[in-house]
Amino acid sequence: MDGIPLRDNDPAALLLIAMVVVVVAVVAGRAILHNRRRFPRWLRSILVRRRLDVIARDLNRMAEHVGRFSDSEPAAWRPFELGLVAMAAYQWQQAIGHFQTAQEIAGEKQLASYFTQIGVCHYMQGRLADALRQFEEAARIAEREDDAQGRISAFNNIGVIRHEHGELDRALKYFQEAQAIARESDNRAAVALCLGNIGNMLREKGEPATALKSLEDALDLSRRAGDDEGVAGGLCNIGSILRDRGEPDKALERYAEAVEIARKANYKLGATIALCNIGNLYRDKGESDRALKSHESALALAHEIGYRLGVATELGNIGLVLVSRRMPDRAVPYLAESLAFFLAAGAANGIRQGLYGLSKCDDSLGRERLQDLLKEAGLAEESIADMLDRIDQIRSRRPWQRDRQRNPFAPTAR
Repeated sequence: MDGIPLRDNDPAALLLIAMVVVVVAVVAGRAILHNRRRFPRWLRSILVRRRLDVIARDLNRMAEHVGRFSDSEPAAWRPFELGLVAMAAYQWQQAIGHFQTAQEIAGEKQLASYFTQIGVCHYMQGRLADALRQFEEAARIAEREDDAQGRISAFNNIGVIRHEHGELDRALKYFQEAQAIARESDNRAAVALCLGNIGNMLREKGEPATALKSLEDALDLSRRAGDDEGVAGGLCNIGSILRDRGEPDKALERYAEAVEIARKANYKLGATIALCNIGNLYRDKGESDRALKSHESALALAHEIGYRLGVATELGNIGLVLVSRRMPDRAVPYLAESLAFFLAAGAANGIRQGLYGLSKCDDSLGRERLQDLLKEAGLAEESIADMLDRIDQIRSRRPWQRDRQRNPFAPTAR
């Protein structure tokens, strides 16, 4: 058979080639590590979405709706006013009672306001399904009564619930529809609120540049309107973009400014979420003492205002910090309470992080010890079985998780 004769491989040449390959790999690896902040934005966004060592909570703001009241309806106005007072005091269930009383005697044009306010109260208590029903009814009535502000509030708030459920595309659609109505009505405060929520959706969908533009526009509108709550929320959300981009010092400045403004304005919800993000940032930096302190402060505020989503978030974050400190025995009760709430509420991100944290505890403690700790935490047998089954199901679908350096609980890129 004609052709070029094959020569034996030269061992010295092979050794030289191997050395070159190793050197190139090392140099390339160092270059990647050195330039990790220069990763393409689409790749950074995927890595951000797959971060599971903390539970993030962006400030997606609810829109309240005072409605259109006339002097001829004082009977309905009085209980509504009492409901607003109760909300200001964080007495959510009492506020619901006042609004329901007002509903019974109000005219058709006012009903959208009552449903919206009741929905906000349910949301703060972590009853997402109840809140969604109220907002959808508010939207139906607002459409029928041609109430632009009612539609803005209802659509925005439906978007917030959809986001909590992990339905990003549906949430974005509602926020954009609310924003369009707000622009037509020349309602700048509502435009700012919707832009902020849109920015958070775009960030989570992996569009950081567009998200930042939306958030900066929202912050500018809030500043011009003198809306301190909007300013605090805007700074907090922009801080999260900076954190994603690998600029922790700038992010920390925004978060700290958000806390200061929120506290001066007595906006405890905004302060809670900013402190949560500060804790997550310190966790990124490996400063677990500071992270724990921030999360504990956020937890205390969330308890004070009856913000159940915030309470569950901070319980989970404290648990994850304890996991990172290799204290799984202490972490389990925090993670269990957090996960139980998120499972009941259907809050997507919290479920993933809770399962991740408990899986790490399972790795460290073993299944029998984990089960004992879950019982000690007060969980029913059925709940314990459900949590463990969820962990095992995910592991069975992704067998490469046996390498514990890889994480089976990362959400699928959306």
